[in-house]
Amino acid sequence: MAPALAHAQDAAGGTAVPPTAGASQDDPVELEDIVVTAQRREENLQRAAVSVTAVSGEALATRGVTTAAELTQVAPALQVSPAAGPYTVFTIRSVSNFGGNAFSDPAIAVNMAGVYLATPTAVQGLFYDLERVEVLKGPQGTLYGRNATGGAINILPQRALIGETGALLNLEVGNYQRVAASGAVNVALGERSALRGAFQVLNRQGYFSDGTEDEVGQAARLSYRFEPSSAVTLDIVGDYTHQGGRGGGATVLKRCGTENCFYGDPWTSLSDQDAAYAPVAPQSERQFIDSHYYGILANLDVKTDLGTLTLIPAYRKSDIRYNSTQAGFQILEEQQPEQLSMEARFASPSGNRFGWLLGAYYLNTSATARSNTESAAARTYSDQLINTSGETAAGFGQLTFAVTPELRLTGGLRYTWERKTSDSERYTVRNVPGPDPLIPVVPVGPPAFVVDQSLTFDAVTWRAGVEFDAGPRSLLYANVGTGFKAGGFFLGPVGANTYDPEKVTAYTIGTKNRFFNNRLQLNAEAFLLDYRDQQLGYVKLIPPAVVLVTENIGQVRTKGVELEAELLVTDTTRLGLQAQWLDARVNELVYNTIATPAASSQCRITGTIVDCSGLRALRSPEWVFAGSIEQRFPLASGDSIVANLFSRYEGPRELDIGYIPETKAGSSTRTDAVLTYRLEGRGLSVSAFVNNIEDKVVISNATPNPSYSANGVVAVTLRAPRTFGVRLSGAF
Repeated sequence: MAPALAHAQDAAGGTAVPPTAGASQDDPVELEDIVVTAQRREENLQRAAVSVTAVSGEALATRGVTTAAELTQVAPALQVSPAAGPYTVFTIRSVSNFGGNAFSDPAIAVNMAGVYLATPTAVQGLFYDLERVEVLKGPQGTLYGRNATGGAINILPQRALIGETGALLNLEVGNYQRVAASGAVNVALGERSALRGAFQVLNRQGYFSDGTEDEVGQAARLSYRFEPSSAVTLDIVGDYTHQGGRGGGATVLKRCGTENCFYGDPWTSLSDQDAAYAPVAPQSERQFIDSHYYGILANLDVKTDLGTLTLIPAYRKSDIRYNSTQAGFQILEEQQPEQLSMEARFASPSGNRFGWLLGAYYLNTSATARSNTESAAARTYSDQLINTSGETAAGFGQLTFAVTPELRLTGGLRYTWERKTSDSERYTVRNVPGPDPLIPVVPVGPPAFVVDQSLTFDAVTWRAGVEFDAGPRSLLYANVGTGFKAGGFFLGPVGANTYDPEKVTAYTIGTKNRFFNNRLQLNAEAFLLDYRDQQLGYVKLIPPAVVLVTENIGQVRTKGVELEAELLVTDTTRLGLQAQWLDARVNELVYNTIATPAASSQCRITGTIVDCSGLRALRSPEWVFAGSIEQRFPLASGDSIVANLFSRYEGPRELDIGYIPETKAGSSTRTDAVLTYRLEGRGLSVSAFVNNIEDKVVISNATPNPSYSANGVVAVTLRAPRTFGVRLSGAF
């Protein structure tokens, strides 16, 4: 087990393969092949005719990735931002999955060990003992389907390894009193089964002055693998996560002439701001998060002469409780989502001229929640009592035909049916006398809004593609496909509290190549995305309450180019480059709100009508570059020193639907460095690291207070400041 853990991979998933014990030092060093399951079957990353970036588990460990937000640094096409409480915002190619309550559906499908996570709060505590993470870009309407209009993220944990007994342990200490530990124990149970236990413990003080934006959590995972024969494999995985601490923090941003600036130090929290600038300061002092996540799944693969049958039953639940002022107003929420799912697939053997994959999917979800939201300026509380459920069923298939050994055609089809039901109410209580924010508000009088109804949706999505082997290690491909995301509810006035599905058509053309004896990898792709009725969530004032609404107000057209390159300059020197150019424009974006943006907005404002058509799409920087350098220094003792340098540039981007200057993040460059001493053959290494060497302040989210025009409050969250520490890793 130890040798398999000893090689550090780069952020793109490739690695220089060092000579193994007993091998000649004259053996060629080359980029290794990476196996992915982006198309629901194992295949070489360089032969997969889809838009996917793979990040190995060892690369994640090298970069110190322990949360979803830190994926931003290792996958340039992906932006991840923490939102209030346990929520996380993923953005791929101008599409975001913003969600702020139990009604929310993500636009980017996150899958854990092949199981779709139906709620946007369920991605906590998953980033330890991983085999890899796959980022699929653009709509995945055939093989993934539900809520994958923006793409999919596959988190693949390390499964139990049959025939191997061993352990690994990672210990880390750093500034902000960071102490972290993770590890795994793999035990062979005879010749046909194995058990693997993994864990993670995180504890770090907050970056903000009041201790918010901390990292406190514990997680454990138990995996069992059984292979009664060479044709049958059964994996059972159970996991548990607790997320605690103060939770996410925020500060206040203002306009200083033509630039944005902070009130003093950027890391001065809301609770330490002058009350004129942060009316939620008293509530900020009581922030906390205390959430528990549970899951269990089975994955059964049965190989036959006709193909492989895969069955994946799974169950997940969460118990979420938090108090957050991260958005600039107070949110207290208790939420209990559950999901039960089953996926079945039957795939033809690999290598056939005619390949096929057929599948069916079923998902049953439910969620109860109570959410108290305060508009501090008016001292008004709203009490949301949410009770929702849903069912989804889908059938899908994908066919591939080899016209010649070099030319292949692919077609896919999926039918999705979905029903959503709600029995929810929203109450408003005004002028509550000095409440303790940990005490729920008692509803008084009739509800302000009621959502007691069911909605049903269905759609057919498809994909067509062609791929051509232009050489032994060169692939050309072109795809066109569609995606669908169902409509739903929000707690608003009757007759105006639902939204319609969003649809997308995507066109891609790309090439994947290896040159110079497998020492240079060069992949490029151009894409065009056409979104219709795009769903956008934002905070809107609908008397008598401030409401988080979702509306079909977006017609977005996105075009761009991506480039990924890896080069082994010498046997000990590797360079990496990733780049994305994005032109994302909102062809049509018109909405009606009483809380109109300020006069400084780029949008055209007529009364309560806001027209932002023609502007750049949200969270869509024009340019993103990421570069890496790895230099290995072999020592006479057989040990080695490895130096890694990573840097990421991101252009300016808009963060809020109001398009005001205070919610536009400027460009930024962040550089990380890792220096590692490896005791080769002994499975031990010690690393010193510095992240964000420039100590650059980078805004990740910006939320204007609903009464922005009156008091100028814009709450912003920030990516991590400079951090540094030491990491010890061992495989035994």
